[in-house]
Amino acid sequence: MNGIGQSALLNATIDSVEDGVQDAAQRASRLCNLCGSGKQRPRYEIDGYHLVECSECGLCYVAEHVTAADLAEYYNQQYYSGGLSKGYSDYLGCRESRKSHYLSLLATIRRHLPTDEVRALDVGCAAGFFLEVAQEAGWCAEGVEFSAYMSEYAREELHLKVQTGTIEDADLPDGAFDLITMWDVIEHLTDPRRALQRASRLLKAGGIIAISTGDISGTTARIYGRRWDLLAPPGHLFYFSRKTLFAMLRQTGFEPLECHSDGAFLINDALAEKGGILGSALIWLHHRRYVNAALRRLKLGSVMTVYARRCGIN
Repeated sequence: MNGIGQSALLNATIDSVEDGVQDAAQRASRLCNLCGSGKQRPRYEIDGYHLVECSECGLCYVAEHVTAADLAEYYNQQYYSGGLSKGYSDYLGCRESRKSHYLSLLATIRRHLPTDEVRALDVGCAAGFFLEVAQEAGWCAEGVEFSAYMSEYAREELHLKVQTGTIEDADLPDGAFDLITMWDVIEHLTDPRRALQRASRLLKAGGIIAISTGDISGTTARIYGRRWDLLAPPGHLFYFSRKTLFAMLRQTGFEPLECHSDGAFLINDALAEKGGILGSALIWLHHRRYVNAALRRLKLGSVMTVYARRCGIN
């Protein structure tokens, strides 16, 4: 076969693959959680899941319907202890580094809080490491965690007030909290808009919500493309940019106050965890406060942390 024939065959193969991705995404598609549109364009196919981008508002998400039962099975002990390739190698072993990171966020949170007598709710609190930091700061803190394994650990081992379930189903009074946090959580939710609506009702007027999640519009995501480690279905179902997260916050009764860039720049966390001593050193390095401070100034990193004020109820 000559060069022209090979080129035509290659182009035909690429077109066929792209058509297959698009057809599969359309067959499995659901409406956009931000604007309700059913119009979408394919982005990536990863592990049999189709990541699409809403043609109207730009929100990226997994097209397939993933049920609560699917997720309950997924977030088992193996997810947190190295049994799944896209889970954590040893979540409980990172207790001190995670607490150090949360401690570095308190100054920003305090700047926006309407009171010094803080009642906080951590949504998706896992083992409760942020709750420990909040209590050590003198705050009254409790959590909600979907994983039965992690929520039981928080209650039994760390003696924290944690409910098993979702923010929508939790037994919590409206208007009770000054602060709600969602650290690396909103991307896991099956209906983030509904969760934010409930958060708005749970907060007092003027209360604060803090959200960290991957930034698909960020430098790291653009460089890695489909190899970006935060593209991890079915664990991660939604992929926000600053634009789409701000839009969803405003839809659900919040006004964004500030957005910081955190996380490792040009370091793929999933690959680093498998990198032995060097990988461990990299993970340790980009959990340091001064590293995150530099990333914030440079507006680089995999993760964005957004602070918003509750200004109404939708």
